[in-house]
Amino acid sequence: MDLYWWHWVILGLVLIGTELLIPAFYLVWFGMGALLMGLLTAIFPLPMAAQLLSWAVASGLMVFIWMKYFRNPNRTRAGQSKEGALGVVGLVTRPVSELGQGEILFQRPVLGDDRWPAVADSPIPAGDKARVVDVLGQTLKIEKL
Repeated sequence: MDLYWWHWVILGLVLIGTELLIPAFYLVWFGMGALLMGLLTAIFPLPMAAQLLSWAVASGLMVFIWMKYFRNPNRTRAGQSKEGALGVVGLVTRPVSELGQGEILFQRPVLGDDRWPAVADSPIPAGDKARVVDVLGQTLKIEKL
């Protein structure tokens, strides 16, 4: 059985359409790989094994690029309500000095993350518990319990 360019286009459209029913945001990249193979096969007729290998490589590369460069877990948390963080208690994992920034760890995510950079008015050693008193942009201001 030979795969023609229009087979790849139909497969690509079906995969992208399926993404609307199953929102995992992975099928779209395999669909885009199939559309790319449709274009490539229309220009350069390739044997079926080369088409399948090229589709797998193109789809895998698109997923890798998405995961590596565009799906950033350290995105900004600007615009979220700081009232959700005030009063939450966490564990200081990196000491906070008067001039340096430390780090605080929470049992459950606060404003989308469980680890935050922290500052304080007085030094707090690592291992102590602290409470959030203010949110200063991307840093939490804490005080020792």
